[in-house]
Amino acid sequence: MDPTRSDGQLPSTSRGGTRPSMLVRMRSPRVVLPLAVLGAALLGSSASCGGGGGTGGSGGASTVSSTSTASSSSTGKPLPDTFIVTGIVTDGTAPLPDAIVMQGGGNPTFRTGPDGTFSLELTKALPGVPTIVAAKEGYRSTGEEFVFLPEAPITLVLREVAPPDNELGYQFSDPGVGDAVKDNSTALCGHCHTTYVAQFQESAHAEATRSPFVQDLYAGVASAIAADASCAQAGGVVRNGTTPGAPGTAASRCYVGHGVLSDLNACGAKACDDPSLTGNLAPTQFGHCADCHAAGLDGPTGGRNLLEATGTSFDDGNHCDACHHIRDVDLTSKAPGVSGRLLMQRPHEHKSSQIGSPLLQAMFGPDPDVPNPFMGGVYQPKFRSSEFCAGCHEYEQEALLPGATVDAQKWPGGLLPTLSTYSEWKGSSFDTPGTQCQFCHMPPVQGLYNSVDVTTPDAYDIAFGFGRSSDQLRSHVFRDPLQGTPRLIDGTLVGDVALAQAGAELDAVVSVKNVGSGHAAPTGDPMRALVLAVRAEGCGQTFSATSGMTIPDTGGALASGVVGTDLSVAGSVFTWATGASRAKVGDTVRVVRSTGQWDDYSGVGYFANASLTPQQKGIEVFDPVGEATIVTIVGNAVTLSSPLVAQAGDVVYLGSAEPATFTDGDPTRALAGAAGHVFSRVMVDPNGVRNPPHYRANDIASDNRLMPNVEALTHHAFAIPNGCTMATVTMTVLYRPLPFDLSHERAWDARDYVVLQTQSSITLQ
Repeated sequence: MDPTRSDGQLPSTSRGGTRPSMLVRMRSPRVVLPLAVLGAALLGSSASCGGGGGTGGSGGASTVSSTSTASSSSTGKPLPDTFIVTGIVTDGTAPLPDAIVMQGGGNPTFRTGPDGTFSLELTKALPGVPTIVAAKEGYRSTGEEFVFLPEAPITLVLREVAPPDNELGYQFSDPGVGDAVKDNSTALCGHCHTTYVAQFQESAHAEATRSPFVQDLYAGVASAIAADASCAQAGGVVRNGTTPGAPGTAASRCYVGHGVLSDLNACGAKACDDPSLTGNLAPTQFGHCADCHAAGLDGPTGGRNLLEATGTSFDDGNHCDACHHIRDVDLTSKAPGVSGRLLMQRPHEHKSSQIGSPLLQAMFGPDPDVPNPFMGGVYQPKFRSSEFCAGCHEYEQEALLPGATVDAQKWPGGLLPTLSTYSEWKGSSFDTPGTQCQFCHMPPVQGLYNSVDVTTPDAYDIAFGFGRSSDQLRSHVFRDPLQGTPRLIDGTLVGDVALAQAGAELDAVVSVKNVGSGHAAPTGDPMRALVLAVRAEGCGQTFSATSGMTIPDTGGALASGVVGTDLSVAGSVFTWATGASRAKVGDTVRVVRSTGQWDDYSGVGYFANASLTPQQKGIEVFDPVGEATIVTIVGNAVTLSSPLVAQAGDVVYLGSAEPATFTDGDPTRALAGAAGHVFSRVMVDPNGVRNPPHYRANDIASDNRLMPNVEALTHHAFAIPNGCTMATVTMTVLYRPLPFDLSHERAWDARDYVVLQTQSSITLQ
């Protein structure tokens, strides 16, 4: 193998076998080597692992400038079972205080004082080559292996990762696919970290940029609608725009509804993502989308156009090389992602003074004992803390629409808490050292000795890394609510149904409690919701709801209107222009009536304030009036299967028929007006439109999501059919990642997932 490739990268290698020649060479009698020599030796072998290449990437070189120097020599005496190593940690010119000194694979319990000195006992009881490691936040870790006793104190030099972030001279590396055969170069993270990369490629982080839902909302398109006629039928218009992932490449696209670019910019007659736009018509406002959804964009951070993403930054989203170049998280900054909270640090120091020398890598991570000079490991303990996740999963948003403002008295600083997962966790009983975000979303990985797939205990050393417990090896699938077996969300809720008969009515009290989530359920993007559906049946019939909570507009509707304002009612005939234009035979019409009451729920954030009145909490209670099926549509006249006694002011929803049984993964249904409830954060735009995409919002109407250990109760009454002697009430909670209305508009494949279902039966008198 040739270690002197002109591109500065290590030679490609097959991942088959256990590299016996490397192990024999590394385990032969050795003297204590400075890392400069060790690094050069490693670079002659395929065993050196690290990030990839490209301009400024993390590849190797034919020689390595040492990240430490060791001023010791060997005594030639064999190592006893335990031995003492003494020395000093410096930054190259002066002693370095508060540096961790530890045995590789051991516990980081020792820190240097002002004089930088240390005295540490090493043991052969730990597998692998006894290695002393020094580390400090902001510095590349370094280490020295021992085959024989050292003759004198040693010097370990930590090289600082010098700011600023290398915005213009660093090109992020490709993570690979997580297949040992395909990731056959050290230019790919998957070459050594195969399992981690395979997990990452199954994660939402990998599709953060290319997600069709994100791209559709950004450009204001419905990418699932291809034909011009279908676009017109959906109320859209066909224009030229940019092909996602291919900046500058025009494509015919269906524009429908709102979009970040069109709402925040004035682009004339063309679409705002039309690559031909120039000058004053080219968009300049990008809504912070790329700040979290495209952290892996090469070049400057913050305020970027999401459509600039191409190659790795598009295909792999928030990938390995981007994440592991986060040097710190600044929660005092209100700017999201890489525009403020995530402090990026791409290295700009070179491995030598030689012209064209590759960059000296710096990869930030959670373990101090990563002294491999190829990786340039830098200890950052926040990688194991919830604070790290808060860089993107905590987002306070100013009013983005032109001319819009946020009420600063209601929302301090004029910022809406659009994403508040971190603060939800921080305010709960789950805020403990042992239950950080990673505890649930990055579960332990079994079957690995450390993050390098080919490592075995007899190979623990600077090149192959040191032993890790399964608790230290955390899955990089970053579990979302629907991942895993069982799914993460399946253990979140418990519920119950209590029944009682009151004359000719059946009363049901339904409880839902969050017992398994360390934050609100649901959390994250405000589009997500939990939909509670309550159904009563018996004697072969479905009981009609007579009073109690009904599913609000956030449960989805094909159309909605107010009797006397938007439509008129005469028995079973509804004269309704909007409804008739969107309805089809077999759809369901539901009518609800305001009770004048407001739900006094336990809320999240602002809505948890005990001084708020129920009305200020924003959820009006509507009783059911009735529902029926559409049998004919003639012009604006919609005829129902049975008359509904509606009156002026009643709200009418056009929706989907409720199934006898909800099945996991069913297409999302329009259920507004049915017996039940919705748990969600309801944003509002300047026009009073509820549940818009969050970038349009300037207020929040309500937030009744379930915080940890919070129980919600809903009350429902149903008419008992004459002669019926047995009744069963079923409550079903559906996790809805995407709202019905927006999904219907964009033709998204939106689905509901059953996360809780409970039944209760009663004998009737």
